[in-house]
Amino acid sequence: MPKRTSTRRPAQPASKTVRADGTVTHVRYSKRVAREICERIAAGEIWFRICNTGRLPSYTTLYGWLRKHPDFAEGYAQAREMAADLRADKALAVAEDATAATVQADRLRVNTLQWHAAKAAPRRYGSRPGQDDGDGRPPELVIRVRQFERAWREDGAPYVREIAGPGAEPEPDGDGQ
Repeated sequence: MPKRTSTRRPAQPASKTVRADGTVTHVRYSKRVAREICERIAAGEIWFRICNTGRLPSYTTLYGWLRKHPDFAEGYAQAREMAADLRADKALAVAEDATAATVQADRLRVNTLQWHAAKAAPRRYGSRPGQDDGDGRPPELVIRVRQFERAWREDGAPYVREIAGPGAEPEPDGDGQ
């Protein structure tokens, strides 16, 4: 029997099926598509504008890939941080180029760019209290409660002095202030 040659083509990414509402039902994961997503995100493009275009998947598919492919999730996180750096740099450029005529619009752009940078890289650009310092722990908050009492000097004049408690040093002269 003669040997049959395969007419089968190499595996290609599945073509997308586009629904009537414009969403894509299926895009097969590939390193090439994942790399393109990461490159475009790192270049400052937002996922809302690039999803369902070309070979790129929908929102739900992207999040499925992030759960399913740890190497893609790591690259995507790094791309988001790179985009945060880009947005912070853009905010600085917009602020430096602001004029009296464009200050209101530029303020909106700067605030939006800063907000996105802080969301994408909170350790670097976030400003909320309680964020960690990069060592995995939130900053320590120390609250010291001081207690005072009314006292009288030798001449009978009243004054307020701090009651020495744990960690408090007693007043050296007893005069108060």
